[in-house]
Amino acid sequence: MQALKKIDFDQVAWFAERANAAYMDEAQIRDKFPHTIRVAQVADTDVQYFLEQAPQKKYQVVSVRGTANLKDGLEDLEYLPMKNDKLGIYVHRGFNEDTIKMYAELLPHLDKKQPIYITGHSLGAAISALLMIYLHEDGFQVKPSINFGQPKVTNKKGADRYAFLPLTRVVDENDLVPLVPPITLLDSLHGRYEHFGDEVILLKDQYYVYLDEHNAERQSVASFWDNLGHESVKDHFMTNYLIKVKDKLVQATQVPYKDREGYVW
Repeated sequence: MQALKKIDFDQVAWFAERANAAYMDEAQIRDKFPHTIRVAQVADTDVQYFLEQAPQKKYQVVSVRGTANLKDGLEDLEYLPMKNDKLGIYVHRGFNEDTIKMYAELLPHLDKKQPIYITGHSLGAAISALLMIYLHEDGFQVKPSINFGQPKVTNKKGADRYAFLPLTRVVDENDLVPLVPPITLLDSLHGRYEHFGDEVILLKDQYYVYLDEHNAERQSVASFWDNLGHESVKDHFMTNYLIKVKDKLVQATQVPYKDREGYVW
């Protein structure tokens, strides 16, 4: 039976504003979020992030930007899983390499005494999910976090191992990117990629679906890249996510997953 859960969309919007701001330039970010202490582009990557620290409120926030060119970024990344000896799981090679570079750059600026929230969009969401794992393993207090349009980062064993982490993934029903990497023959080597964390699916107006776990692919993608056309890319933009989250601030109504097609554009 599908879980019932009232989603706090004010909280979702709090994270969405930051995931959206990660695409801005440094002056805009600092103006919007005055507690920002660092805005950085990670060397040899397309990754930008900003770090907020608010000691009086006793928290810090890391927000990670997605790629500037979605389709090129997805096609260029190495999908073959690699064994991560530190974590003991198989992870997406491209996402993991960028996460390692970002973590090395970020770590000296973190306060281990303060709890940490993490967010991101698209490829930045994939990095934020892996970053959550690294921070947990290194003893940081990782707080419940929300990201947007996240591709998959590990296989079933990895997803099962870190299912306890407080991650919520927000996805648009029309967005294909959360299905990346698509199912391929390589899945027989280490198992297919799977998500961890619960999931909120954004539908039109005030409607949404809540899933407490990601059991199966939401749709069959026979030819993923052929389907990743103009419309699905538009649905993936963070600005689209922000609009659909704000549609649910006054009133939000959960609908069953099986009925979701009646609430899409």
